[in-house]
Amino acid sequence: MLTSCFYGQVNSSLITIKQAESLSYDSEKTSAKILHGNVIAEHNGSLLYCDTALFFEADNKIFASGHILITKGDSIRVTGDKLIYDGKIRMAFIENNVKCIEKDMILTTDFLTFDVANSIANYTNGGKIVNKQNTLTSKNGHYYSSSKEAAFHFDVILLNPDYKMNCDTLRYRIPSKTAFFLGPSIILSKQDYIYCENGWYDTNKDKAQFSKNSILITSQQKLKGDSLFYDRKLKVGRAFRNVTLIDTSKKSIIYGDYIEYKEKKSEAIVTKNALYARIFDLDTLFVSADTLYHIDIDSIHNILNAYHHVMVYKKNLQAICDSSSITSKDSLLQLFYNPVLWSNLSQATAKKINIVVGKKSVKSFKLEGKSFLIQQVDSTNLNLFNQLLGKIIEGEIQNDTIRHINVSGNAEILYYIKNKNKMVGLDKTNCSKIDITFKSADIERVSLYPNTKGLIDPYKNVDIENARLKGFNWLYAKRPLSRFSLNKKVNKIN
Repeated sequence: MLTSCFYGQVNSSLITIKQAESLSYDSEKTSAKILHGNVIAEHNGSLLYCDTALFFEADNKIFASGHILITKGDSIRVTGDKLIYDGKIRMAFIENNVKCIEKDMILTTDFLTFDVANSIANYTNGGKIVNKQNTLTSKNGHYYSSSKEAAFHFDVILLNPDYKMNCDTLRYRIPSKTAFFLGPSIILSKQDYIYCENGWYDTNKDKAQFSKNSILITSQQKLKGDSLFYDRKLKVGRAFRNVTLIDTSKKSIIYGDYIEYKEKKSEAIVTKNALYARIFDLDTLFVSADTLYHIDIDSIHNILNAYHHVMVYKKNLQAICDSSSITSKDSLLQLFYNPVLWSNLSQATAKKINIVVGKKSVKSFKLEGKSFLIQQVDSTNLNLFNQLLGKIIEGEIQNDTIRHINVSGNAEILYYIKNKNKMVGLDKTNCSKIDITFKSADIERVSLYPNTKGLIDPYKNVDIENARLKGFNWLYAKRPLSRFSLNKKVNKIN
């Protein structure tokens, strides 16, 4: 039974019996008039139909049974097996096989309280509303005919051919077929899973907005944010503030304060504190930029493009540039527009830089156009720099250390010669091509093409401060020294 509630003002008008096949009355047994057969009663414009009724005229009440039907105007109809109707407060209490029907909405339950005056139907022991393709069930429910809205509480389930929604509290606007939910809510379909604690869902247009711990999970991605907008037909999601897009199949995470995700193309655009993190076996590659664009090429490979104020951090590699691209298929990281690359004690600049990133470490790099490679000779004397210039510089790296370098096109080299650990002199040479091998971090052999004998200055005569090739620019101050140098989002990653 319903708990007590407010039913509006008392109406003192009397119930009128319009029709009955028979009427009997025995004042010694009961104060009720007994009506049988096709009974019709009227009260304030509402009509009651039944098979049998007890009419308490003094109390303005009817107890009725058999084929109960209440109509109000030409819109709402309530049916059931048993009825108590109180004309003083215009309330009907209907039991067994109860239905409340209005246009394309059908409410069914075993016990219904119907406020006839205000056209409000209530149930508290379980009920169901069917509205075309949507079926709503709950323990408690309230239907407001005047506003065409329904409210549901406890164990609420909305079933649609395409998905299932579970929540604790839900409001449903019948004309627009829009559900509003408060509290933990789940929307589950064959393609995706959605969780939130506040929001709305337009079941007619298949559009929704979720807030408070909202999550969208597809077969390969997981999208989270403070608020989330989702168009199920277009398969487009937009997330705002503290956003995370996790690619579970490729071990990558994108952070930002705004993400637009297109499920059909499996692509995402990220802005505002945008950060990409790709997890390798022993390390993570971080990329931050004003804007990130991520797209899956297939079920295995993807591309990440970063635009403006790009910063890259990995333990064995750091970089800055204005735009970059990462392709997982060939593990290629490309840096464009004033790129600077650092690895260990080396710095590289060029018009374009390509880096092949292995699962554990950087494998190789290629500098194209105005290529300049600078390497600190050691960490004890920060002003000693080996330097290489050329059109193209290619390098091979093993265990985070440069092992081999090839310079071609207007090649220039300036490097310090060592005898064991003692500085001998400074060699400066120009040629067409230079081939260099390293042992540990030191230059082991230099081959010049054509064979050219460079100028070697004894170390004691070297002006260390001015031992620089043209265009030398040591940019260590701009180097990202940790993942926390990128933006605040890296604090989320352990």
